[in-house]
Amino acid sequence: MSNNNDSPGLSKNLAFAAVAIIVVLGVIGVVLLHLFRPDASATFIQTIATFAGILTTTITLLYGLGKVQERVEVVQKQTNGTLSELRAQLAEKDAEIAKHQADKVELARQVPTGD
Repeated sequence: MSNNNDSPGLSKNLAFAAVAIIVVLGVIGVVLLHLFRPDASATFIQTIATFAGILTTTITLLYGLGKVQERVEVVQKQTNGTLSELRAQLAEKDAEIAKHQADKVELARQVPTGD
């Protein structure tokens, strides 16, 4: 079974922090622009709304990806992470059945016919 530490995965906190830093820097830039150029206030509100939308979309996306990762982990636990072990067991059983079938055929040839 694979461990969560050895598989590459999404670091939700790191991704959220990166987007949050970008949004904060953008908001600071917009505020500074508004302070130095008050005539650009029409774009101020629009830009703040855009940054809020980006942040909301990122939070929703990260939450959804976290839920998908949880479901993948459940499936991996239920299948021991891989089906190769099950396939190997089935191949061994198929080989064993074929061997027994060959043994039966050989024994049937050795039985004398009633002539």
